[in-house]
Amino acid sequence: MKLRNYTIYIVAFLFCACSPSYTLQSYEDKVIEIQSIEDSTVLAIIAPYQNAIEAEMNEVLSFTKTELNKNGAESTLGNFVTDLCLNYTNAHMCVMNNGGLRTTIDKGKITRGKLYELMPFENELVVLELNKDDYIGLLNYISKRGGGPFSGINITMDKEGKILSNSWPVNFENGEKVRVLTSDYLADKMSFFQNKEQEKVGIKIRDAIIDYCSKTDTIAVSLDRRIQIIENGE
Repeated sequence: MKLRNYTIYIVAFLFCACSPSYTLQSYEDKVIEIQSIEDSTVLAIIAPYQNAIEAEMNEVLSFTKTELNKNGAESTLGNFVTDLCLNYTNAHMCVMNNGGLRTTIDKGKITRGKLYELMPFENELVVLELNKDDYIGLLNYISKRGGGPFSGINITMDKEGKILSNSWPVNFENGEKVRVLTSDYLADKMSFFQNKEQEKVGIKIRDAIIDYCSKTDTIAVSLDRRIQIIENGE
């Protein structure tokens, strides 16, 4: 049984030969009770497909020695995802957003279904090339958010988010550009990625995670201090 709120609009239309006009006379809220009975024939038809999907989603792909979560400026889940994604391209660094990682991964078995929960979106991996100014804009984005999922570089910042030091993947003075791996979602959204060609890697983020886990028996992720936040004056 499901209850749904429906707003029923009673609209009176006043027509004239040249210019029709519409006037809302009144509206009324009603709750309509919908009774539904399971159709055994339909259930019998879909049962084999449902069982097949459940079997696929329950497949154990790998194991993790620790819980993978998004806690802190640097997180085990963020390190796990950004590090593995770098294996699929020759980018200098990878950056993601915590909002795109929808759940934690508990210690123990990692199922295919769990990875669909982690990354339910159809976002793809893309690479963009940034000059020095845009790279600094990317660093400021990370620092103002107090950290986040990234790999390939190191950042030291104070508690106010000011960057004190960072690694330079390329020599910008020679005209080189840093190759940044990210999601097509962030590539479309962030200002420092605007008006730049997106080089498609050819794999969705979720599929990259599934592929990596299926090839890795046991996952061990640690915090390596790729981002450090220090007290002012230290």
